[in-house]
Amino acid sequence: MKIQVLVLLFCLYSVMAVAQTASEKVILIKAGKFYNSEKAQFVKNQEILIRGNSVVEVGDKVSRPKDVEVIDLSTCTITPGLIDAHTHLLLYLKKSAEADPMVVDALLTSDADRVLRGAHIARTYLEAGITTIRDLGNSGKYLDVALRDAINKGYVAGPRMFVSGPILSPVGGQFYGLAYWQKNVSEQEYRIIKNVDDARFAVKEQLTFGADLIKICSNNSPNSLLLTVDEIKAIVETAHQYNRKVTAHATYDKAVRNAVLAGVDGIEHAYDLSDSTLAIMASRGSYLVPTDVSFQQGLLRVKNKYGKTGPEAEQMVNEFLALTHKRIKRAHEQNVMIVAGSDYYDDLGVKPGDGAKDVLIAYVEAGFSPAQVLQFATFNAAKALGNTRVGKLSKGSYADLAAFDGDLEKDFNQVLSKVKLVMKDGKILAQPHN
Repeated sequence: MKIQVLVLLFCLYSVMAVAQTASEKVILIKAGKFYNSEKAQFVKNQEILIRGNSVVEVGDKVSRPKDVEVIDLSTCTITPGLIDAHTHLLLYLKKSAEADPMVVDALLTSDADRVLRGAHIARTYLEAGITTIRDLGNSGKYLDVALRDAINKGYVAGPRMFVSGPILSPVGGQFYGLAYWQKNVSEQEYRIIKNVDDARFAVKEQLTFGADLIKICSNNSPNSLLLTVDEIKAIVETAHQYNRKVTAHATYDKAVRNAVLAGVDGIEHAYDLSDSTLAIMASRGSYLVPTDVSFQQGLLRVKNKYGKTGPEAEQMVNEFLALTHKRIKRAHEQNVMIVAGSDYYDDLGVKPGDGAKDVLIAYVEAGFSPAQVLQFATFNAAKALGNTRVGKLSKGSYADLAAFDGDLEKDFNQVLSKVKLVMKDGKILAQPHN
């Protein structure tokens, strides 16, 4: 009797497996130019075979199963879906002359409004060709978790989200100018760390409520405090015990060095960075996310924040870019892995997804080739996430891709904005320029 039951179960499983395979859509995409993110190379006239949500085959001439749907994108460059490794989808700042715009947004925008606004912003990222993001706090109490789950359940369209929950920070978080009686405002937005034991507990708290990774403020600029090295070590040890990565907001050299010596996986920003600290990062395998801006976006930011235009604004931007360009090139020369991240959350009059993608132009302006820049935003970013199925298009990877109408290798800055098609999980979710 047991043998008969086992045979029946095996037959039932086989029928279900065949039915599932038969129901999976099969798509063949013809690419005029294909970007191989693992090798950082462009290849002409490639074909990509997709079954369900996965890539099956890539090559000059792939197999053609029965009932395959062919999509001809021979005028396009096909890349893996782009990854933005530093986003804040639950934060969107308008200029405020009276107070810190981050405080204003936290006080005047309800949780429901922030999630709905975040869903709208998420859609613009998808339309820009960004299919995966790492969202790093400034999202209230786990509103990023709610948005991630809504996307995963199909309630709204958006990129894959890997979220940190509230940032672990010294007293005050990054809210500048709060009075003592207003400290609860920062405590609603940040997880304030009191000591080493609290640091360990905070990580467990984050993971319990849905965080995929941990973000800390090694220094909490624009305020002036630092987490201690022992506090950061406690955070890292606890997170790594649960196979979660830790990345650190660190804007100057001491904050970077403290975080790296304490064992963090990555560093965000690092505008001031010594060669000796870069050497430590390289030896320990810590990556760098340079949240840089292009010259044009720099002008917009100077106008938005300081009200300056013309030669004075250009001088301010050029002086800042000279520092950021030198810093990212020194990091690359010392073999620190560069990961693309925009840190885009200001209302500058452009779609948030397009504004975020500007960071790739910033890297080109710093002297990197399109092939290198795309690797920062695909393969390297996937390594920072610890996910082997995103950031590339090869057998077994997720069928996440973007088609750009034109030749990204030859005309990067212009073609980057011409998104013809975006696919996530084998489904076409955006065709913004069709």
